[in-house]
Amino acid sequence: MIDTATIRDAVRMVAGVDGLAMNPDDLVDDVALMAQAWPEEEDFMRAVLAVCTAMSDLISGKVEGKSLKYDLSDWHSFRFQHHRARGAKADARIIYRHIETGIHVKGFGNRHKPQDIYRHMMAERT
Repeated sequence: MIDTATIRDAVRMVAGVDGLAMNPDDLVDDVALMAQAWPEEEDFMRAVLAVCTAMSDLISGKVEGKSLKYDLSDWHSFRFQHHRARGAKADARIIYRHIETGIHVKGFGNRHKPQDIYRHMMAERT
């Protein structure tokens, strides 16, 4: 289980991504959910670093996600591996949209744990 100090450090790391705009409560919630999805500290920190890198790459234009539909039609989804491994499926996702100063993130985390990320975004966030 991930301790509170490690979660706090992870929140600071994600919040420190230059060009990121996100509801602070949602950011804390997403990091806490990542701690549930990746309960081993080393794996959790790899996931946090992967999220920070993916966000920076989205902000700089190195990568781009796919446009979403329906209630999320103003948003994009970018999926990636929390730990790079040949042949492994993408297990993490960021839901975002471009803004003038970078990206506005609706949410991020494991695609399926503790629940489907889209279901979580639609039920919990506006």
